[in-house]
Amino acid sequence: MKHLIACAVIVSIALPAFAASDNDRRDCQGNGPPDQKIAACTRVIEDSSESAANRARAYNSRGVVYHGKNDLDRALADYGEAIKLDPQYARPYYNRGLVYAARRDYDAAISEYDQAIKLDAKYAPAYNTRGFAYANKKDYDRAIADYTQAIGIDPKFAIGYSNRGLAYYNKNDYDRALADYDQAITLNPKNALALARRGQVWTGKGDYEQAIADLSESITLDPKSARAHGQRGLAYFRQKLFMKKGDYDPAIADFTAAIELDPKYTWAYSSRGFAYGNKGDPDRALLDCAEAIKLDAKFGDGYNCRGSANYKKKNYTAAIADYSEAIRIDPRDGAAHWNRGNAYRENGNYDRAIDDYGEAIKINPKDFAAFNSRGRAYALKGDGNRAIADYSESIKLNPLYVEAYDNRGLAYKAAGRKADAIADFRKAQSLDPSDQTSKEQLKQLGA
Repeated sequence: MKHLIACAVIVSIALPAFAASDNDRRDCQGNGPPDQKIAACTRVIEDSSESAANRARAYNSRGVVYHGKNDLDRALADYGEAIKLDPQYARPYYNRGLVYAARRDYDAAISEYDQAIKLDAKYAPAYNTRGFAYANKKDYDRAIADYTQAIGIDPKFAIGYSNRGLAYYNKNDYDRALADYDQAITLNPKNALALARRGQVWTGKGDYEQAIADLSESITLDPKSARAHGQRGLAYFRQKLFMKKGDYDPAIADFTAAIELDPKYTWAYSSRGFAYGNKGDPDRALLDCAEAIKLDAKFGDGYNCRGSANYKKKNYTAAIADYSEAIRIDPRDGAAHWNRGNAYRENGNYDRAIDDYGEAIKINPKDFAAFNSRGRAYALKGDGNRAIADYSESIKLNPLYVEAYDNRGLAYKAAGRKADAIADFRKAQSLDPSDQTSKEQLKQLGA
């Protein structure tokens, strides 16, 4: 009898502690509730009778759930176990890359994506996410190459077009960016992110009506997108700032909506601060700028915002100090160079203003506002020819920019080129009949 009991004990020990069922295997790989999926994957993992490949896939699936729950340490541990069991399995390398990217360790992420691609050269998502990592390192050429590879593997890969469009946008190649967003939206007309990003490109090109249209459609599809509200606010802001159309209230409303959706959206605070400042309320602007700096002391736009509020208060020395801090944080902040140039110009330091406008143009050769502002500085120095050349480039980049026509018209008038001046002022009037500068100049010129 004792012998039989011993045998029974031995048999019971030999059996797996948790025997996975077919339902467990299905639930582990399915899209059920997270905790149910974790439990199912755990039973597969702990079933020693399962193949190494099945257990590797269970570890990978459980890691994905942990990542979704923001438990990144457990996710990494599970992906590591999956790789130990099946080193030729590409997915856990890819997923481990996603964790590193979430932690902003883009070099580690790229290394993981490299391995995933080495194991599966047709793995389009791995090229896409590696491109995203390169983009976050501001290596836009490599990012574009990876997105192009992903699209080549899967020509219907809408997110690949959208991401490549963003890389082109960051290179100031607006036309290629628009082409990619057009394709992404053709593939998925309800792609709210692509519509929002295309709206951002239209803002960059100075076509604010089209920008607002795209961003409004994006918000209709995704009303809780803080980013889309913020970008539409920017389009309204720049439409008022550069085109003298509308007012700043719609911009402020959109920035406020973005903040309500995401109370830690630093950029929305600084942007609302810009809008309040330009509306003539620099003290209220300073409150938003301070909140942006409080949320992220290394966020250059917070200082840019405070600089602009000080500029509106005619405290140009303080404004220059703030813009300089924004430039120290990010030397390629074209807006900060442009803003500091404006402050130098108001201080009568035209040479330093011209230098800053030149830096803004170097950073973004399609910055029509910087060309216009540099033209004004040249005009103030008495260099009419260079002023006219810069105004002309500004108009070439944005044919709807009324202020550049006015400024070139004034430069032509000063040079005695009456017919050319009249033509520019008439063009300004055709674009904006309420524009007082062109209206008054045409009267003075008897046209």
